Amino acid sequence: MAFRSKAGVWMAGSWLCPCKVRALGTSAALGAEAVLPFEAIPQCAGNKWLRVLQIWKERGQENMHLQMHRAFQELGPIFRYDLGRTQIVSVMLPEDAEKLHQMESLQPWRKPLEPWMVYREHRGQKPLGVFLLNGAEWRFNRLRLNPVVLSGKAAQKFIPMVDVVARDFSEALKKKALQNSRGSLTLEAQTSIFHYTIEASNFALFGERLGLFGPHQNAGSLKFIHALEAMFQSTAQLMFLPRSLSRWMSSQVWQEHFQAWDYISEYANNCIQKVHQELARSFPQDYSGIVADLIFQGDLSVDAIKANTIELTAGSVDTTAFPLVMTLFELARNPNVQEALRQESLAAEASISANPQRAPSELPLLRAALKETLRLYPVGSILERITSSDLVLQNYHIPAGVLKSFQVETLVQEDVKMVYHFVLRPASSPLLTFRPVN
Repeated sequence: MAFRSKAGVWMAGSWLCPCKVRALGTSAALGAEAVLPFEAIPQCAGNKWLRVLQIWKERGQENMHLQMHRAFQELGPIFRYDLGRTQIVSVMLPEDAEKLHQMESLQPWRKPLEPWMVYREHRGQKPLGVFLLNGAEWRFNRLRLNPVVLSGKAAQKFIPMVDVVARDFSEALKKKALQNSRGSLTLEAQTSIFHYTIEASNFALFGERLGLFGPHQNAGSLKFIHALEAMFQSTAQLMFLPRSLSRWMSSQVWQEHFQAWDYISEYANNCIQKVHQELARSFPQDYSGIVADLIFQGDLSVDAIKANTIELTAGSVDTTAFPLVMTLFELARNPNVQEALRQESLAAEASISANPQRAPSELPLLRAALKETLRLYPVGSILERITSSDLVLQNYHIPAGVLKSFQVETLVQEDVKMVYHFVLRPASSPLLTFRPVN
């Protein structure tokens, strides 16, 4: 069946996006013609509320990245669709992304992540952190976090802590492999790497190890891991549903979401309290983590530090774990690149052992490999902005206040199915074999 949008664009396919494929850009070759109205933008067929119902039925939107890919192929470099009450315009070309960035003020605006906002509202957790803030509050917090968390100078401080965890993780894998008579270890690496990223993140933030690599893992640490997994899973199921609709459609999921966040918040608050008490007694001579630096800096209130730290605790795990899984997978499929990386690391071993901060500059091939992984498997498949003023993209008028998305280009990997669960991740963890090399 064919459907006709207001702009006279004919489309065939599923309720969300078309399946037929044609060359990109053919619908937008308007040249110097008069600017067309917003309603003329090619539109995905289908009912906006059926889309919401489908997301609820499928408990998320695992194939969102593939659906967007097909829509761009069919409709060209710009299209629009409605999801419930939200109007969304998606663009993919670099020049359109550049225009969006140029029209932004110093306080860019993006759609808040509603499940996280709902939890904080119901629990009375104020203030919010940079992940959920917009406007002047966002900029105030971001400028105070930059020198402690996000700058190159800040990274140089916590690189040694991440290095210690990485070495322990490597040794733990090696020990398990050598316990096998075949001298190798085959496993789904996702869980192990998830533990590594949590251990490294916790050490860099709070200056405290969780002990996830030892034979006797702390029960509290394992409960924290389960809470993180439950929070991300429930976020993926709730983030596209209007709050008023999901209250009765997904009440059990909301309960799981709240329980998970309760434990994450309690865990982060306890860690911050310990750091604060230790600093009250005596400030350490050496670097002891991001939270200690934020407290010592004194530019953010304790409540603001808690809000930002909770979001960093939750947001620094998946976004690191899945790119690492896919990097290892690609290296396993490309042994020549793996060997080149090994030779590079051997040549730089002495220098990095003496000064871990040299790792980024001493390992250019490794940096390139990580960048290529992020190109092939981008953690976030979309970047969102709510426009603060009118603009023209592809000769179409975009009114202020419309949610904008632009696609981060990636190649479709048919041999590894990726799904969208808040971040892009493999549908099933690839099996990897680790074999210690002397």
